Amino acid sequence: MVDERLRRLRSELDDHSRIADRLGLDLERPLRSLNDGYPENAVALVGKLTEKLLKELWRHHGVEGDPSTKALNDLVKRCRPYIRSSTVVDALEDIRRLRNRSTHDGYDISDEDGLLAVRRLVDVLVWFTDTGSAALLGGEPDMAPEVARRCEFLAGLYVTLGYRQAKRFVLSPDTVYQLFCRESGMRLEYVELMLSRDADDLGTVLAASGGELLRTRLPKLTRFVVLDDDGGAAPGALHQMLGLDFRIVRYDGFVDTIVNIDAHLADLALADTPAQGRAPVAAAALTTDPRTGESTVEQSGDAAELVRRLARGSANVLVTGRPGSGKSTLVRSLAADAGIRRFRFYFDLGLKPKDEPFSEYAGRLLAPAMTADRSRAYDLFLYLIRSGTALCVLDAVDEGVEESSPAGFLRLFTDLAAVLSAESAVVMSSRVSFLADSPQVRQLLDSGAGRSEQLVEQMYANGVDPSRVPHFHVVRLAEPEATPLEKRLTTALSLPEGKPLADILGAHITRTLAGRGQGDLEQRLPAAFGQAFLTDRTVFSLLDVHRQLGPGAFTGGRLDLDACVLAPLLRPAGPDHVAFVHTAYQELLAARFLADPANRDLAAGRPGGAFLTEQVRAFLAGMPGRADSDDCVLPAGAYLVGPAERLLIRHINRPVRFDRHAVTVARYRRFLDVLNTDGTSRWDHADQPAGMTHRPWTDRLTRPDYYENPHYDAYPAVCVNWWSAYAFAAFEGKRLPTCLEWEAAARGADGRLFPWGDTPDSALVNCADTWVGQPVVTYQAWYRDFAGDAVRRAGTRRVDERPGNRSPFGVIDMVGNCWEWTSTSLDDPGEAVICGGSYDNPMRAVQTSTKGIYRKRGGSNVVGFRCVQDIDPSPTKETTA
Repeated sequence: MVDERLRRLRSELDDHSRIADRLGLDLERPLRSLNDGYPENAVALVGKLTEKLLKELWRHHGVEGDPSTKALNDLVKRCRPYIRSSTVVDALEDIRRLRNRSTHDGYDISDEDGLLAVRRLVDVLVWFTDTGSAALLGGEPDMAPEVARRCEFLAGLYVTLGYRQAKRFVLSPDTVYQLFCRESGMRLEYVELMLSRDADDLGTVLAASGGELLRTRLPKLTRFVVLDDDGGAAPGALHQMLGLDFRIVRYDGFVDTIVNIDAHLADLALADTPAQGRAPVAAAALTTDPRTGESTVEQSGDAAELVRRLARGSANVLVTGRPGSGKSTLVRSLAADAGIRRFRFYFDLGLKPKDEPFSEYAGRLLAPAMTADRSRAYDLFLYLIRSGTALCVLDAVDEGVEESSPAGFLRLFTDLAAVLSAESAVVMSSRVSFLADSPQVRQLLDSGAGRSEQLVEQMYANGVDPSRVPHFHVVRLAEPEATPLEKRLTTALSLPEGKPLADILGAHITRTLAGRGQGDLEQRLPAAFGQAFLTDRTVFSLLDVHRQLGPGAFTGGRLDLDACVLAPLLRPAGPDHVAFVHTAYQELLAARFLADPANRDLAAGRPGGAFLTEQVRAFLAGMPGRADSDDCVLPAGAYLVGPAERLLIRHINRPVRFDRHAVTVARYRRFLDVLNTDGTSRWDHADQPAGMTHRPWTDRLTRPDYYENPHYDAYPAVCVNWWSAYAFAAFEGKRLPTCLEWEAAARGADGRLFPWGDTPDSALVNCADTWVGQPVVTYQAWYRDFAGDAVRRAGTRRVDERPGNRSPFGVIDMVGNCWEWTSTSLDDPGEAVICGGSYDNPMRAVQTSTKGIYRKRGGSNVVGFRCVQDIDPSPTKETTA
């Protein structure tokens, strides 16, 4: 069996003698090693041959540097951008992997490994031979360079579609003849192609040959004449010389004979006004500081112009903004603009099923636009975007992840790696809260930013080569008082200006159903569509809509979109399937669903957790809910917790009463009075390290008399380690809260960003913004405005100084002033989670979800604590702490 495969490989290698002769390659040597029983030598020889091929490719494309000193890994990495074929890229990766295993990993190389290495080498050679690439074959002296380049591109199209080049004749410097064939079942299919840059030149060539270019009886299923310039000889005269079965096509339009880009983009019916009539949207293009990872403004202006300029320059762009800011309208208009790029592709990842790989999703969407070979739609797409002449728009990337977290995005990024690493421009859109505000994802999208070792390890674990991750320019849309979506709906519904987005969307839903005589259906929408959103389901069949809402959801007994009473709120999402015209509608229904505590309990118990977005949380926070209490009791129930990119619903199983204020110096001094002489106590934790003392770490206090001066009695007890906080809580008959309890008590049932609500207010919190007197937005601003004079003045303040910093349960000063210890440890039992931020953090870092990790032995001026007490579920008296 091996002998037969060797014979076939030897025969195939003979087809590439021109490359071998030109580069001085002995393609027989790997086969001889295999035949002699040395597969490891065959793999090593294939690696050496591949190095020679890639060095020639390096020189041909003028890659910076000297390839003669480069090893295979570097050669593959640097030459990859110049290889359009995904088959060749995969083949090179296989060869590199096998060679590394053989050379470095001590892997036992089998005959199968050796045969695979030679097989993949053949795949590389086939591409360059069949496309007539000058990179390895050398240029043909009598062919114009531009004609050679175009011949290679067109040949690559057919090779991608499974053809191989059967014949190729250079008829003149400007005219070339090519014949391609492929197996189709039991028969062969042929395509005859003539490329001429000039119609007059083609006429001269035809006249000299009597109109017959190749005397053959081979059947031609498709015959083309491709002209760069269709002037000169009249098409009728060319047809007369060629015969009527030839099709004359301009070069720029030839790809349309294979895939109809206009048909693919036909569904981009914009819900907004045309681009020329649309009001400009202010935006800023951001760049990332490689040292700090913080974003700074690079340029600003109209969003459409910024993105268009970057896309025309082959830049990758991430467009971010809040819901309704016009992201989708912007990127859709970009995809519809024929002046941007020759080939344009648009994919709405919000409609991609989470369990469907992007390759299958893209192939499914592109297949209807293919004139033939629909099964190769994705391969053709990859070929075109590797050509560097395409634009790929990936709308709503944040909706395409399995879970809203950096890890979830990394998995999606892995699925999109072939697209993102191509030479063509990629434009993505996402909400601000998920991508632009996640430090890990900012590092992931910016190859110039210093990536953490943990992120690099995660990238490798997910099969993503960090060196292949492209750089993305971030264009952040401004946040005006009213977004384009809000303005459009406010005008269409004749609503007063300034209404919140939830009220606007709610009014649209109410009027849509009332206008069709089905107003009663509105109360059923949260359970039907809001609950579905929590399971990450955004696409519905019309039959699903009928099942959920009943026959009243359709008029005339017709099960189609036009007959659906929700039609103004829906858009097509495939045959007989629909989705909401904007995700915010379904997010509002999800928030309405969660407003019922019983439904929150249901969502919290869902296996794998509920799918939540920041907009769902914001809608929920703006809804009337349970009245605030003042007894400092956190009731049992389900609560929204976690940062914006990883929101969760978690259960608090039993009620607890919080200290109204953080433990003060005066309270802690009472504990100091009962300590043992060595600084320990009878309330110590069983695992407390030897030599630990509960006396404050006075050497670290910025105010040396902090624990002696009565002036500081109402200030928080700081420079106290975790073991001391634990012992103090036990001394008072209490305990430290878990980080889940702490966050739930700070956020309330609606998941608010700050204890008082969602609106930042530096007057309510002791943070860096307070001491600077203005918002501290970036690290540079913090370093410039706070780390100098302000940090010398700043410090903790009285725990009762800001009563407005109050949680829905009456707990005071939970964010800012000082971090607070919790009982929660994660991976390292010597560390514990701290919550809330402190006086030296900016406002954006002192939120109810703010958490950090601190060593338990540590004592700091910015870390204090408060206690909780387990209580019975029955009503309790208000705490006096």
